[in-house]
Amino acid sequence: MMLELLLLGVGLALILKGGDLFVSSSVRIAELLHMPRVVIGSTLVSLATTTPELTVSVLSGLKAESGLAVGNAVGSCICNLGLILGVMAALKHVEVNARALWTAFAAMLGSGVLLFVLTFDLTLSRGQGVLLLALGVGYFVWDFWRHQRPVSPAAQAEATALETEFVARHSWLKGGWGSALQFLAGAVLVVGGSKLLVDSAVRVARALGVPSLIIGLTIVAVGTSLPELITAVTSSRRNVSDLAVGNVLGANIANLTLVIGSAASIHEVSMSRATQLLNFPAMLAVMLLSFWMISTDRRVTRREGTILLTFYAAYLLTLVGATLAGLN
Repeated sequence: MMLELLLLGVGLALILKGGDLFVSSSVRIAELLHMPRVVIGSTLVSLATTTPELTVSVLSGLKAESGLAVGNAVGSCICNLGLILGVMAALKHVEVNARALWTAFAAMLGSGVLLFVLTFDLTLSRGQGVLLLALGVGYFVWDFWRHQRPVSPAAQAEATALETEFVARHSWLKGGWGSALQFLAGAVLVVGGSKLLVDSAVRVARALGVPSLIIGLTIVAVGTSLPELITAVTSSRRNVSDLAVGNVLGANIANLTLVIGSAASIHEVSMSRATQLLNFPAMLAVMLLSFWMISTDRRVTRREGTILLTFYAAYLLTLVGATLAGLN
């Protein structure tokens, strides 16, 4: 057991470092390609930070542990809005442009509702997984192309907001070859860390008699959301919090379509009624709560950040209580 827990920790650490390299190199590549900030947050960075979840879902599907993948994706969505957005707002008021984020919010909520409807019979077939995968690819391709326009010098300057101190100390990494090397190094660390995470999480779950779906909703979900947390804190510190909010929304869309779609297309997913009725409503509730906060005064205050954190804590306690009661 101790070895599995150690490997799980190593996997989380590798994902953390790999996600850091992945995000910073993705932003640099975007700057070299003259992409505007809104595209960086909602497409490139969100796809980069969702790579851990995507890797976990594929590996879980191949191991016939698709419940872990679905739990990871749904848990990450709740974590992104409840924990990450909550932490970011609790540290500093998050100023956002609600109108610019309307499409992403609608796509995220629509994906959540669609997933809830598709799994109402407690299964997600391979055909439904392919449908989710196609919808996700279509959305991100469309979102990328609709923002193609000349970029201003100010937007280019904002695109560098997520560069890490490591990159700042090593100027050669700012070029195309250095960014590509960073990108590949981050990918290797993320894939390796995700494999360790899946293998050790499944073994721990089986040893403790805990369903893999619950492990995915908690430990794995928080672990694979660490890149989003890094992005959020860094963006808030550099006064580009709307980029981080766009990243969170884009990551949730990717989780609900690309991540779950990939897992289900490999192996059919099944779940209990109690699991579905607890976790999916929690996900939809935190989506609506965050949308209400942002749309009312175009920012998320520290008090609202505390509310999101309280919601996430209550969700975790309910989840643990339901598991101990044998409902999941």
